[in-house]
Order: sequence, then structure tokens, then C-alpha cells
Amino acid sequence: MLQISEIMKVVKDEYEKANTERMNRRRVCPELKKEDFIELLKLECEIRLLKRGDVGCFEIDESNSDVIDQFYYYISGDMKLFKGSIDKGILLQGSIGTGKTILLRGFAGVIGKVLDRNFEYYSAFDINKLIVKDGIDKYSRKPLLIDDIGKEQEIIKDYGTDVRPILELFASRYDNGALTFATTNYSNETFGKKYGQQTVDRFIETFNFIQLTGKSRRS
Repeated sequence: MLQISEIMKVVKDEYEKANTERMNRRRVCPELKKEDFIELLKLECEIRLLKRGDVGCFEIDESNSDVIDQFYYYISGDMKLFKGSIDKGILLQGSIGTGKTILLRGFAGVIGKVLDRNFEYYSAFDINKLIVKDGIDKYSRKPLLIDDIGKEQEIIKDYGTDVRPILELFASRYDNGALTFATTNYSNETFGKKYGQQTVDRFIETFNFIQLTGKSRRS
């Protein structure tokens, strides 16, 4: 039988390991200057615009400047100015056409370059089907950016059984401390009606909720 001192050492070692893993998950870049961050973000966003055939420049204006400030405080680890927790992911909410996807994918691109944490990108509609096909473990730990949460089919038949892949995914990723970014057109109230309060509470534990305001940028 282990002595109390030996048990204490085992538990303390487990605590240090868990805390180190947490710090690694939330790695920040305090030396990143704001002007460099903004230039990187604009370039990452414009790369994504070009890839989808849009030759327009990415614009920073009164509609998205506050969000971009929050993104900078998040990546630089400024816990005084960031309105949330840098241990959580980001859920970017806003109306259709406000530029949520480009902005968040650009930010994920900056994180990939600066912190070597590369996100895989999926629409909620697609990952819903992929979870059923591949199993949930494949998507439970790596950084993910999921677009348009709320537009996926809530219940899918898997060999005659009703499954809710997106809800199971978030539960698994939460348990694993996985970093998740996402976009949605839904308000918290709409989430509650679609998924139930328990899932909304899980979203709150998983994400920093950030609002992107303004009119549609689509011409």
C-alpha cells in the first residue's frame, strides 16, 4: 500500500501534467505587436478571398474593428482587455453576409502561422455527416473551425438509430479540452430553442461568444 507522501507525489505529478497540457492548448504570443497582427490578419483574409475568386481587399471598418481588437487581445494573451477566457475557443455570431467566415478563418490562419496550431475547416453540415461516416474520435482533439453551426441536420439516422453528431462532437471536444472556433447566424435564444439549454450551457463552457455587427458585405 502506498504511503500518503507517495500518493501526494503521484497526484501532484498528475496535476502538473494536466496544467502543462492546458497551458500548451492555450498558447499565446505576447510578443506579437498589434500592427503586425493586423497586417497578418488582412493578408490571411485576403488569401481566402482570392481562393474563392473575390479580388476585393479585406476592409477593416467600424463593423469589425472591435472584433479584430478582441482577436488581438486573445492571441496576445491580454487578459485585462480580452472580454472572455483565453482557455476557450471562439464562437463568432452575426447576421448573414457580415464576413464572419472570412474573418474567423483569417484569424485561424494567423494562429496557424504564429503558434503552429493549424485548424481544419468544415461546415457544420459536412462534419455532421463525416462524424457518422468516420466516427467521432477523428474529430475530438485537433483544432477545428466549424462554419454555420445551427444549419446542420440535427438528427441523422445511423443504421436505424437517431444520432445527434454535432452535439456529441462538442461534448467530446469539451471533455478533451480541444480548441474550437465556429461561426453562426444564431442568437443564444435561437440556440436554446434548437438544442436545449443544456447544450447552450456546454457552448458557453466551450466558447467565447463574440458578436460581429454591421450590414451584409455581399454585393
